[in-house]
Amino acid sequence: MNYIEINLIKRNNKLILYIMAALLCTFGVISFAAELVKDGFSWWTTIIGSLFVFGAFLIGSRLYVYFTSHQVKLIAESDGKTMVFYCKNDSGKVFNKSESINLNKMGRFYIVKKRTRYLMDNYAFAYEGKGAKTSLFKEEIEAFPSLFEATENDRHKIMEFVKNAAPEVALGYENMWQKIKTNK
Repeated sequence: MNYIEINLIKRNNKLILYIMAALLCTFGVISFAAELVKDGFSWWTTIIGSLFVFGAFLIGSRLYVYFTSHQVKLIAESDGKTMVFYCKNDSGKVFNKSESINLNKMGRFYIVKKRTRYLMDNYAFAYEGKGAKTSLFKEEIEAFPSLFEATENDRHKIMEFVKNAAPEVALGYENMWQKIKTNK
């Protein structure tokens, strides 16, 4: 079994955004709890308060991973026929594990860059099946935890690892017009 480990770095700008959201959710929980105590039971107050509790729990769990994990690694494993991506922290906990990907069915592998509404970049890997004419049928691999990312050089190391595991896989993204030109 071949594998590659990439050390992920913490995203401090996104941490600030998560802390602001955690403070908002905490304020919401306190406000709606005070409303329940003051006015008694109300479905409206209970539903909105529950949403704030859920948001606080979700954001709190991600902040917990951020602060308790000193080192997070992205690991890509391949046995020559399949590939699996997952993250592992310094205590040995495995998370963000992808499904097993059949390399014989993979036609193209590339990096997806998404711009968030908060003007931050999120990265993921994606692959298309053999013979796919458009990128509508791509499968995204959410390999990076929300508060961690890999450097550009490390992302390209993963792409090279995929190329070594399956030499017939094309690397990089092609839009529809580029695919039409290469197919002629």
